[in-house]
Amino acid sequence: MGKIHLITGSDEYAIKNKARQIIVSLCGEDPEGNPCLEIIHGDSGDMKPEQLVIQIIRSVATPAFMGSAKTIWFKNFDFEKFDVFKDSKKLEKLMDEFLELLKAGLHDDTTLIMSVFSVDKRSSFYKACQKTAEIVFLDKVDIMSKDWNDKLRSVIYDTCRKNGVKISEDAVAFVSETAGVDVGRVQSEIEKLTAYVSPASNITLADCRKICSRTPETAGWSFSNALAERNLREAIDTLNVFSNMDPKKPEMKIIYAVMGNFQDMIKIKAAAQKLSVRPRAQYNEFSARLQDVSPELKMSMKDGTIFKLNPFRAWKIFQSSENFTDQELAVNLSEILRVNRALVSGAVAPIMELEALAVKICSRRASK
Repeated sequence: MGKIHLITGSDEYAIKNKARQIIVSLCGEDPEGNPCLEIIHGDSGDMKPEQLVIQIIRSVATPAFMGSAKTIWFKNFDFEKFDVFKDSKKLEKLMDEFLELLKAGLHDDTTLIMSVFSVDKRSSFYKACQKTAEIVFLDKVDIMSKDWNDKLRSVIYDTCRKNGVKISEDAVAFVSETAGVDVGRVQSEIEKLTAYVSPASNITLADCRKICSRTPETAGWSFSNALAERNLREAIDTLNVFSNMDPKKPEMKIIYAVMGNFQDMIKIKAAAQKLSVRPRAQYNEFSARLQDVSPELKMSMKDGTIFKLNPFRAWKIFQSSENFTDQELAVNLSEILRVNRALVSGAVAPIMELEALAVKICSRRASK
């Protein structure tokens, strides 16, 4: 009996990568040039779901040519499209026919790979695949869950282990905060970093800054952290790199990253003072304070950001907060909010607004 693979979930990037890995393993490094591969383009905007199902039925029912192996790739279909046509009697009949083919099993020399986004587990399609297919679920990390960042960090550490490399805490923070919640993209960044540092086996923050994909998220992280370290040259260099390469304009994501970082600095600095964390405390002392806090004191604190973040990340923000007086942090946040309003209202020269912000934050000293 032939093999059936279903790759599904909410992480489209990871689903596409996994499906292609399977196809390459079966059809070689240039699968599109392999005559034994038939691709049914589920992502084609020109075809209705019923037309795609007809193609699959015909392909599955047709034996391989001259006894050779046959691979069918139902490529990158969005399952939600079925809902749009759920009242179609024709589609319903075609799906019933297709599911019967799946249940009966494929020809021995036939392999069907289906990369289908967001399959409903309650659907008859999924239930049929449960009985006949090898199913791989690849979901994005749920950013609404309380421990989403911890889950993403686990993905980073697991991927590094599989690739035989170690990664610094700073580098983990960079990847987890700039690669988004797509597990596939996170894994891709780690694989790039692994190749970049080879034959060494340690990934550092400097490596991440050199090799990770340049996106508005990485721009926001780099610019925000440069401001937090009062490093004007690095802040301006970051803006110069990104100002001419992103047609979608990264300015809003950059200012949101800066806003969030400075808000966290204010919250964590205030919380650290309440927890009696000493100025310039090292990580072990800082982490111990978080672990030893009494339930009563924890409940009395108005903001719990310091407990919600990964302890190492919270400590790094605490370190950055000590580069500023309380007055400077308050004045800087007011200036950040002003720049945000200017960008939202359509500033004529957004990069110049951000450059001016960098100069003010990196050079400002509060009056005594």
